[in-house]
Amino acid sequence: MQCRPLTRPVVEAAPVWLQQEDLRPDRWRDESTRAAGGWAGDELVVVGRIFTSRVHASRYWTEVIVAPGSRHRGYGRQMLGHLVELRAEDKPLCTRGYVSAEAVSFARHLGARPYQTCPPETVATSDALGLRTGEVLVVPGAEVPRHELERAWVDTYAWVHASWSPVAAGFEEPLLAGFRTDISLDHTRLVATSTVLAGSYVFLDEGDAVIVAECRSPVEPLGLDLLRACVRASLLSLAAAGVQAATFDGHDTDPHFRPLLGELPTTGEAFELLEWLPGGSPV
Repeated sequence: MQCRPLTRPVVEAAPVWLQQEDLRPDRWRDESTRAAGGWAGDELVVVGRIFTSRVHASRYWTEVIVAPGSRHRGYGRQMLGHLVELRAEDKPLCTRGYVSAEAVSFARHLGARPYQTCPPETVATSDALGLRTGEVLVVPGAEVPRHELERAWVDTYAWVHASWSPVAAGFEEPLLAGFRTDISLDHTRLVATSTVLAGSYVFLDEGDAVIVAECRSPVEPLGLDLLRACVRASLLSLAAAGVQAATFDGHDTDPHFRPLLGELPTTGEAFELLEWLPGGSPV
């Protein structure tokens, strides 16, 4: 198999098995974003890419896709070996997916181990009625000054990831770009007076509701109570708008969200983030 950089003409002429994938040419952003294809004769049989995130720069995200008719021939491992040589810096590789996903199984066979797990976290919005809250005042996202809302989001995101995926220098702008595009101020609920203390941030992605819920500080004294009120209000707001289910984006290590999730019936599958060193060693 011959490995070559993915060029724009190759991306634009992608075969059927790649037409639903987010293909990009080699170095689509800079030297830390590399993409390659593998050819057996004249046939493209595998593509792969590695890239660092502008929000988290400590690992290379790694993706390998093998043509359906060319699997179990070692092309995936060969492509991964090629991608390793393209790294601009000596950083671990990482991937993510639901525990039953082929990508997760492939990574585990290469020595990958989870560095974070997201539990099953899809809930029925109507189940919010089972959350008991006290006298906690919550407000919609639209009632909080935009600069304070965004600052609270940045602060929360940074500490939530600090122990297992620290944010990169200058992470704020790329993080806020997605926030500004997808946040639903109508359904987001916060505990806020002069500053935001806790939030249930609702994002709408093609109609699907995704919720990130945590306190602004990991040691908020009344954190669970504040967060419960925010989440209950967001879920009921979604239910009133006809949204029947929402999926949280939280982690096993989240100190307030994880216990709160245990108070709700959930469905779905666990989602893992895995890392490994080239050569098959866990980090």
